[in-house]
Amino acid sequence: MSDDLDAMEESPQTSKEDVEERVRDWEDRLRALFQDVRAWAIENGWQVDDSGTIGMHEELMQRFGLPATRQPTLRLDRDRSYALFRPKGLWVIGANGRIDLYTSKGVFVLVDLAESGAAPRWTIFRASQRREGDPFRPEMIADLV
Repeated sequence: MSDDLDAMEESPQTSKEDVEERVRDWEDRLRALFQDVRAWAIENGWQVDDSGTIGMHEELMQRFGLPATRQPTLRLDRDRSYALFRPKGLWVIGANGRIDLYTSKGVFVLVDLAESGAAPRWTIFRASQRREGDPFRPEMIADLV
């Protein structure tokens, strides 16, 4: 996975309403994922900070005159270990959104490999590994920090 994933998908049939719906769906998927991770983290003694946000104003949103939005971030801390989930982009090649995961052991990439509108299929990749990823589960955090 690399920054060349930051590409857009637009078809001639794409409408402003389609883009608005994708942005809403992206935020819903982020919140659901972070809720699962948050629940696991609290159960396992981690401090959780889910108050952060990051701006999102991707090119397709700009083309249709949509305003920038704020997407949630998530930070976990325990002892000297941490994990920071930061949404990178919704429109990426080969995926339905990307989150960069920074940890005390390195950088990872989470992508939703599901088709747009389908249930999320979060998959994790090491940033330096370009091949196959693994299905993401919140309990993996313990091995990533």
